[in-house]
Amino acid sequence: MMDKLLLSLALAASCTASVLPRTPEPASKEWLSLPISYRQNSAPLRNPLRRRDQDVPLFNVTSVSYLVELSIGTPGQSVKVAIDTGSDELWVNPNCRSTGLSSAQTKECLADGQYKPASSSTAEEIDDTNVIQYGKGKVAMQYYTDNIALPESTINVTSAQFGVATQTADLNEGILGLGWGKGFNLPYSNFIDVLAEQNATKSRAFSIALGSVNANNGGVLIFGGVDTKKFTGPLVSNKILGPQGKENLNRYWIQMSSIAFSKSGSSSKTYSDSAMPIVLDSGSSLSYLPSAIVTTMATDFNAKLDDSGFYLMPCSQVNTQGTLDFTFGQAVIKVPFSDFIWQFSDTQCILGAMPLPKTSGITPLLGDTFMRSAFAVFDQTQETISLAQYVNCGENEQVIPAGGVGNFTGECQATQAAKKDAADRLTFSMTAVALAAVAGFAVAL
Repeated sequence: MMDKLLLSLALAASCTASVLPRTPEPASKEWLSLPISYRQNSAPLRNPLRRRDQDVPLFNVTSVSYLVELSIGTPGQSVKVAIDTGSDELWVNPNCRSTGLSSAQTKECLADGQYKPASSSTAEEIDDTNVIQYGKGKVAMQYYTDNIALPESTINVTSAQFGVATQTADLNEGILGLGWGKGFNLPYSNFIDVLAEQNATKSRAFSIALGSVNANNGGVLIFGGVDTKKFTGPLVSNKILGPQGKENLNRYWIQMSSIAFSKSGSSSKTYSDSAMPIVLDSGSSLSYLPSAIVTTMATDFNAKLDDSGFYLMPCSQVNTQGTLDFTFGQAVIKVPFSDFIWQFSDTQCILGAMPLPKTSGITPLLGDTFMRSAFAVFDQTQETISLAQYVNCGENEQVIPAGGVGNFTGECQATQAAKKDAADRLTFSMTAVALAAVAGFAVAL
């Protein structure tokens, strides 16, 4: 069964949705926003727990990519990179022709653009290198400094340090790490630091609205700002926790109060032992939770464990009305079943969570299966993560004041979320049919 699933994934066509041009920002604005482009990758999904990498900063299981565009160097060279709250460094230039990449992955990689230091008059090589091992994939890189501009923006930071890959394995995208930089996890200022140090933003804070998995429906990454038309209700702040367990890395840890299963027409059920510190990680497609929780969750979804380690289920569950409710103090994020389940055909779907063995030492985290339903503000200055329910009802971007986001309330109505999700699902289904027709494949599981 899993072989057929991998075949289905491998045959899925790559589709990067176009991003509408944004109005150029005035020079006086103290935040900057980058539209997020969405791409359904063609690579087979793999179980990263089989690699047994214990000392890694994130699980980079990428079946869906969320990309932003940067312009690096003088003159500017356009490069797209995946946004990742689970790592700390910006690097570019994956080896697009490395062993193990499919032809579709190679095309995706080349389409993202490559940065050539020799073509930039402001590039400076640094006498330092590094190797980063991810949950899936590895990069060796040479450090450079150069100017980085944001397309369609007046923002331009100078002499920012980043990595240029010299060798990569199992990676076909560069990464914009949005984690902790100088004085925490790195000896140098990362992109978040540089934006604040050069007064492009008023604080080391940014917000993420990924948007639905079904379509490119207005996702945005905003450095130093929020968009009050991307969520409903008040932004509720919780303190970022320090390193947990035996780790010494700073990550975006937050205290989760509970997870509950809420099915329409039934009473809500809170999972036992679901209160825990957990990491919010946009670089992971799936969420990773203790085995007992995922096992019970799988029973509720009528999902069965495959020999690959994934929980497979009938896709009729996608249309079941209900939510998984994640509570963080006073904040509750309701994730619709349709967003938590990965649908790869009319008959085969995957539960959006995987179990962590008790003895693995691997970090519990909430990946994109959670984050698509949340508007999240990561504030290193205030050391808080602020959450609200994601809804897209337009655009109204505002600067995050020095004191944080405590007074922001979303302008959207909660009922708009269901209407938007239905429209996006129709768009996604029509796109999938069209792509399958173009590819000339009929995959039956």
